[in-house]
Amino acid sequence: MKEEIYRLLELLIKTNTENPPGREEALADKIIKWLSPWKPHYRKVFLEAGRCCLLLWLEGKREEYIGFAGHLDTVPAGDRDEWKHAPFAAERDGDLVYGRGAADMKGGVAAMLLLYRYYREKQEKPPYGILFMFTADEESQGKGITELCRQSEVKAIKALFICEPTENTLGLGEMGTLWLKLSVRGVGCHASMSNLGVNALEEGIKIVEEFQKEWKKTCYKHPLLGEESCCLTKVSGGVKINMVPEKAAFYLDIRTVPRADENDRRHTQILELIKNIGIKRAEEKSGLAVSVEVLTDRPALEMKNESRFIDSLLQSVRRQDKTMKCSAVRFFTDASIAIKKLSVPFVIFGPGNPEECHRVDEKTDISQIEDAIKYYKIFIQGLEETRAF
Repeated sequence: MKEEIYRLLELLIKTNTENPPGREEALADKIIKWLSPWKPHYRKVFLEAGRCCLLLWLEGKREEYIGFAGHLDTVPAGDRDEWKHAPFAAERDGDLVYGRGAADMKGGVAAMLLLYRYYREKQEKPPYGILFMFTADEESQGKGITELCRQSEVKAIKALFICEPTENTLGLGEMGTLWLKLSVRGVGCHASMSNLGVNALEEGIKIVEEFQKEWKKTCYKHPLLGEESCCLTKVSGGVKINMVPEKAAFYLDIRTVPRADENDRRHTQILELIKNIGIKRAEEKSGLAVSVEVLTDRPALEMKNESRFIDSLLQSVRRQDKTMKCSAVRFFTDASIAIKKLSVPFVIFGPGNPEECHRVDEKTDISQIEDAIKYYKIFIQGLEETRAF
């Protein structure tokens, strides 16, 4: 089994789907070819030239369907000279396989495909139909899952498994994500006469520092996710060393935790805070203008372990005399868009260490992929007995 997993993982990793630009259709076509011995029922859902999602159906004993979702795109490999293992070579060392997307999340995609193959080769129908959803653009704006949620087949699913890396623990939620762009305009001048200008870079730094100080007073902790975070990830501005910069941009990555009492308002509160700080600073400094743009706004999500769906999954594991840890992920997944639109129970569960995501020499463990397939079968069978949705 491990050799078969590696060969499939090799095919997936060697197909470069860095986003940007994505190129997910090239991988979708290779997956369709790999599936061809089982005469699959599938459909490509296009976003634009060279970019598509893939829907794959597996008929069940009941007409109801559950969804399994995984994304085809990866983040860029970055400076390839930094990699000891070439990012698109799928180099193997025992059970470890290296490459961009190995953990995030071509290991999960491999597990989904091998789960499909298991039922087709056994000529055995699962208790429910399974709609496998291979999405594009998860690593950016989520255009793929947004488009899939418009499809009637996706709207009809009763529950959703997100196969992102959790080291095969039950991921009960994920942090919310708010990406902000702070644009600052000042007054340019010769640097030797800086008193005549308004330095957009310096003013922006002051605004960001004030915002982070005030935001810290309001941030929350979560038992599974830990503390919220706010990170300045990118700064641009300035033209020449002897010119006071008149324009600058600051990019903030803010992660929030789920809170039942104010989850819907949390991002609005944060946005209002930074806007008010910018307005106040502009009022104090003549010639300064400040604006804030929301680049990404994804809500924090959480399933309670006492919910019928999660309890069913835990029961199915216990019936096999196994134990299962619960967890949550700090990164966003397609669930942040899908659950808002579909309102179905979900869980994040898949092979791979979340700490490997987006790293140089990213890797995954073949044995975890093998175990993930076993657990998916246990979960599916357990749902036949509990009908937890």
